[in-house]
Amino acid sequence: PCIDLETTALNEMVAAIVGIALATGPGRAAYVPIGHVSGDGDLLGMVERVPGQLALEPVLAALAPLLADPAILKIGQNLKYDLLVLRKYGLELAAIDDTMLMSYVLDCGLHGHGMDELSQLHLGHAPIPFKEVAGTGKAQITFDRVALDVATRYAAEDADITGRLHRLLKPRLAREHLVSVY
Repeated sequence: PCIDLETTALNEMVAAIVGIALATGPGRAAYVPIGHVSGDGDLLGMVERVPGQLALEPVLAALAPLLADPAILKIGQNLKYDLLVLRKYGLELAAIDDTMLMSYVLDCGLHGHGMDELSQLHLGHAPIPFKEVAGTGKAQITFDRVALDVATRYAAEDADITGRLHRLLKPRLAREHLVSVY
């Protein structure tokens, strides 16, 4: 399956998991929200948890065996980030493929290797831009404050696109004799 974490920050050392997107095939993706909040917070900074979410601990406990199983390939984009965030929660990823690294090995100097650029280049699809989901500048919000319906579309699309990219890039590694480099 493809996995993509949605978090509160780009710095993995301070990021908290907000949700987990999973895709099992083209057009078969889901988002599991676990940390969305609403409100501006009271004097102590307390915010309300958005209803309709699962609790963090049971979700991570349910996913832990899948994530750690070396017999099940986990696919992601820039998995180093996700791996570091998951380690903070005591989880490990075994048997991984990273589409960002595949792209770099295959086409290192030809273009960027971010998911949005790869999607446009290889799939002819412009994914939902993060700025449409979270805003920009002073108006930008963290992902935990993104509405669940918007977060679901964005995150599930990311996992789906990553899987589609994997189906294109992985065979190229063998055809172009770059498996050992990857």
